[in-house]
Amino acid sequence: MLLLILPLWAILLHGAGLYSGSRSSWNYFFRRLLRVEGIGLGAWAVVIFAFKLEDVGRLVVFGFLVLSVPLLFIGRWLVLSALQAHLAHMYSIPRVLIIGSRDRARDFIRRSRHWEHSQHELIGCLEPDPGEYPGRTVEGVPILGTTEGFRQYVFDHPVDIVVFAMPLECLPDAKSLLEAAMQLGLRAMVCPDFYLAQLGYTLEDSHVSLDSYLGMPMAVFSTVHQGGTYLVFKRALDIVVSAVMLILLFPLFLLIAILIKLTSPDGPILYPWEVVGMNKKPFVGYKFRTMVPNAHDLKSQLMAHNEMSGPVFKMRNDPRVTFVGRILRKYSLDELPQLYSVLKGDMSLVGPRPPSKDEADRFEFWQRRKLSVRPGMTCLWQVNGRNEIANFAEWARLDLDYIQTASFWVDLKVLLKTIPAVFRAKGAY
Repeated sequence: MLLLILPLWAILLHGAGLYSGSRSSWNYFFRRLLRVEGIGLGAWAVVIFAFKLEDVGRLVVFGFLVLSVPLLFIGRWLVLSALQAHLAHMYSIPRVLIIGSRDRARDFIRRSRHWEHSQHELIGCLEPDPGEYPGRTVEGVPILGTTEGFRQYVFDHPVDIVVFAMPLECLPDAKSLLEAAMQLGLRAMVCPDFYLAQLGYTLEDSHVSLDSYLGMPMAVFSTVHQGGTYLVFKRALDIVVSAVMLILLFPLFLLIAILIKLTSPDGPILYPWEVVGMNKKPFVGYKFRTMVPNAHDLKSQLMAHNEMSGPVFKMRNDPRVTFVGRILRKYSLDELPQLYSVLKGDMSLVGPRPPSKDEADRFEFWQRRKLSVRPGMTCLWQVNGRNEIANFAEWARLDLDYIQTASFWVDLKVLLKTIPAVFRAKGAY
């Protein structure tokens, strides 16, 4: 009977408009649902009578109708709650920087405020004319400065999309601005015009595509190409694996927490890990604490022993690490609480490791593209000899290689390689 009932009810619910994206009230949903149940019951009765299905008892029919209404309510509430959480996440609300402050910029800002199908945050505008910006706003959006400071601004601040809302022929350094945005892995959007060819770009270029943004046609420039299907499967894998692992590993979490508290009672069990994620958006993750409580204050005394060239600090036999912490780091067990960040959506299972803001501020410009995707718990660096790599530039190149070749199969391969790397005890110093 389910082979008949499930598609029948799906058709009826769709016909009643209960699968649409409109935000209808729960009263409206309930009335439509009762109507579906009535029509469905009538259709079911006709089938039972026509085919003389004597084995279908009244209790079965009554039980189905009694259960379907509350279960459909619960299902709808769960889906809408998950969707609302997804839309409210910082990665789902792109931060938009506008180049220009005149008619085209004003039109873009007005249109963006009346577009109901996308959430976004307009950061501000950069104006090529130095005399135009002090203290001014454009349709309530502040003018942040001139385009001369573009490279430094996008390096220092969380930006997802750069919109060129002015004719490119009026922007002398348009090409260098586009290239700087693409070097960081940002999406740069311009209204397509004939001036693109004069910059050396056409719509046939691999970095250029034609798309619609906020209902407006745009030429999109980007060096990070990760398809929507891949991102959906990647997020589904993150949710399923992180949720299952958090449940299965709970006894291990409890044991580690007890050991940390017994051997180092003065500090907390979890270390609040303040880092930056995709496009330098900050978040707080968690690790099991592996160091003495005042480890941060002691770091400045150990900088001369840093074994990693670049902005990241790495030291063998770090005296700040506790006895239990050394074991946890050796087998990467201190990283397990990051599964919560994966479930929440701040991180992914596979992706470049997130840096602290201080580290990210000291990246070279080309290294900043590490932050163009969601950070991960494991990456190519970790499965390719993390402790043997002493040059941060080499680490960054591995991350950029992953960003360029990322796919669902690459992610699975990295995850599978992580397992033996953990058992070989190749964790952090």
